[in-house]
Amino acid sequence: MDKRSFFDRHAERWDEGRRADEDRRLARVVELAEVRPGHRVLDVGTGTGVLVPHLLRAVGPGGTITGVDISPRMLRKAEEKRFASQVVLQVADVHHLPFSDATFDRVICNAAFPHFEDKAGSLREMVRVLGNGGVLVISHPIGRAAVNALHREVGGAVAGDRVPPPEQMTVLLETAGLCEIEVVDEPEFFLARGRRPG
Repeated sequence: MDKRSFFDRHAERWDEGRRADEDRRLARVVELAEVRPGHRVLDVGTGTGVLVPHLLRAVGPGGTITGVDISPRMLRKAEEKRFASQVVLQVADVHHLPFSDATFDRVICNAAFPHFEDKAGSLREMVRVLGNGGVLVISHPIGRAAVNALHREVGGAVAGDRVPPPEQMTVLLETAGLCEIEVVDEPEFFLARGRRPG
């Protein structure tokens, strides 16, 4: 089973596994991404749209949110939440994003990065669509060890998907052309961020 089929298969019940404190952790992701009113935000691997309500509060009525995911069924679940009209959801592969260079002020990839086949290539694509001075964030609100253990347990298409350790994540972000790199690697919260120079 490929990744798209895996997530399509699990989309219907995906939100049932959310932790009680997840909203607090997601709010922290948006805060550390420095999302501001009026920003254009790309939510990569948006899934069922769990990050979107937090992004909406941060960008305000003048901002926009574009959520992309490889799974059409995940996006259908997100569409059922009837987000504001400034939210656009579309099927897209992170390795070939259908956007012009420097389209977004912020690019956030929450709880999806381990699933990308070409991590370096996916980062280059995310940086390409990020404007000068923009911030890119890779986050896993339950923590790196928990994510890696969960993927081992679930098995199948995601069995080998891992969140890289901080040292490797730093090198990946640097190689993608980012600066001001920071990695938060707490037992129950992981976030890596960098800024595009300019």
